[in-house]
Amino acid sequence: MGLAVSALRPVPAAERRARGSSVSYRQTYHRRIARKILAEFSHERALSPVETSPGAYAVRSADGGTEYRFRAEILSLENWAIDESSIRRVRDGEELPVDAVALVTDLAPMLGIGPQSLPEYLEEFVNTLALSADRPDERRITARDLARADFQTIEQTMTEGHPCIVANAGRLGFSAEDISRYAPEAGNPFRLVWVAARREHCEVATVAGVDYDTLLADELGAGTLAEFDSVLRESGRDPDDYRYLPAHPWQWDEKVRKLYWADIAEGRIVPVGQSPDLYQAQQSIRTMFNTTTPARHYVKTALSIVNMGFTRGMSADYMRTTPLINDWVRSLVAGDPYLTGIGFEMIYEVAAIGYRSPTFDPITRPGSEYRKILSALWRQSPVPLLGHGEHLATMASLLHLDHHGDPLVSAFIERSGLAAAEWIRRYLRTYLHPVAYLLYRYELKFSPHGENLILVLRDGMPARAILKDIGEEVSVFGDPEGFPEGCSRALTTEPDEIRNLGVLSDVFDDFLRPLAAVLHTHGLVSDDEFWDLVAESLQEFVAAHPDLADAFARWDLFAPRFAAVHMNGLQLRNNKRMVDIEDSYASLIDAGHMLANPVAGRVGRWPR
Repeated sequence: MGLAVSALRPVPAAERRARGSSVSYRQTYHRRIARKILAEFSHERALSPVETSPGAYAVRSADGGTEYRFRAEILSLENWAIDESSIRRVRDGEELPVDAVALVTDLAPMLGIGPQSLPEYLEEFVNTLALSADRPDERRITARDLARADFQTIEQTMTEGHPCIVANAGRLGFSAEDISRYAPEAGNPFRLVWVAARREHCEVATVAGVDYDTLLADELGAGTLAEFDSVLRESGRDPDDYRYLPAHPWQWDEKVRKLYWADIAEGRIVPVGQSPDLYQAQQSIRTMFNTTTPARHYVKTALSIVNMGFTRGMSADYMRTTPLINDWVRSLVAGDPYLTGIGFEMIYEVAAIGYRSPTFDPITRPGSEYRKILSALWRQSPVPLLGHGEHLATMASLLHLDHHGDPLVSAFIERSGLAAAEWIRRYLRTYLHPVAYLLYRYELKFSPHGENLILVLRDGMPARAILKDIGEEVSVFGDPEGFPEGCSRALTTEPDEIRNLGVLSDVFDDFLRPLAAVLHTHGLVSDDEFWDLVAESLQEFVAAHPDLADAFARWDLFAPRFAAVHMNGLQLRNNKRMVDIEDSYASLIDAGHMLANPVAGRVGRWPR
């Protein structure tokens, strides 16, 4: 199904290790991210590599003076599988070291990066590169060891970020010291700052059956709450007049204490202490996992840094509606016999609180960054959902390559004892099937990329999946009965011809495409066999749900072609809000770029 074919020899692990001993890891990661730049911008057609000989390609810089040469296969979905060891940088006939930053600068006009936006994009890009290139040797873990590691060790070892977006870890606003304290890859647990805020300025919402004050007692303990009460009483204030909420330490120092200094001076906001438990930042950076008591909830807080196309604040406007959306989704899918039967779970955002500034709220509109300064929500932990012998791993880990270039997915397969094809079959049943089911049964589209899905494994074998980030990521099609008032931001109306992008774009292009490249280039499963397995899995899924035949016909998963979404292009258009939650899905696609569906025409082709 590829557009061109050349023999990319999988490099044996021993040879990669030998290379690692002679080439610094810094150079290794310069090559690795240079490969991603060339691959993803070629996939988005911002670059048009010229084939110079079978399997060999070249891209010239905007000024024509530098040439980047490499070997590649073009796999399904215009997926450029580039041999990073083959990348050469040649200027005026002289070969120079591969420098990923110079590559961005050389190609900037072709990538659509103008002179005024280039410095800021480079700042995000350099921060992303440093995430892996500057990791201390003692923090580097081999894929084989990582396959047996615990949930949070895997989480903090991830360095790839979003599989499609190149500058995916900009953290604009963080200092170097902040990164060492609060970045997920640093793996340093920290305590949250707790404040009391006047009740009349707070928006509080919970799902049915959850009381906010009871939740805080469970999360903090009666002793800590008593200490917070004492702080208020000692300052002459009545605890009954306040709500307690957490803030990220950086947000407290850099935003709340500055913008809300008058609120603090006048007692509308009162700092009362720190969390007794320690938390570790997750890949999504503003979500924290409780490392002291893992069964307690995740805490997600406002964090006004620019990271991967968004300023990561959170508003009271969203906090008011997020638990209501979660509650409605839960009421819709809870107890579904199919989802229950395959062990699929969602972890819900059960409570949220947001502070409304009496200074900034009256003069701003919803969506303003000045409304996104002090808010928090609680999401269920996946730990209580584990059965005997089960362990957790972010799905993003399936794309992880260690410092030797060995893929973690290969180590998972090895640990499971399964053949690679059988491992993939089981994985697709845990991931692809429930995501497709939610779209076709309930008309719910999520954002099921690697970081938003947690795999439940048994000895490295995929057993089931847990979906998170419900309230902010869900898109609800149509006008469903009983949908909560005031939550229209989650509703979407899309034409039939693009509803299937919830699988074809969000799953196929955004995650399975890069996974296919890892499997193919490391000799685990060829690209052609991989998409045969996906086609087989989809047909198995369709056959199991004959009552959804009309929906399958309307939103065809085997459609010959589908429209591409250019993730890097969206980020370059606006790095602080690459996607507006109120935009239709149709507004995000590039109508002029149609991708050939890799499962079209494959039904019945797979090996038995």
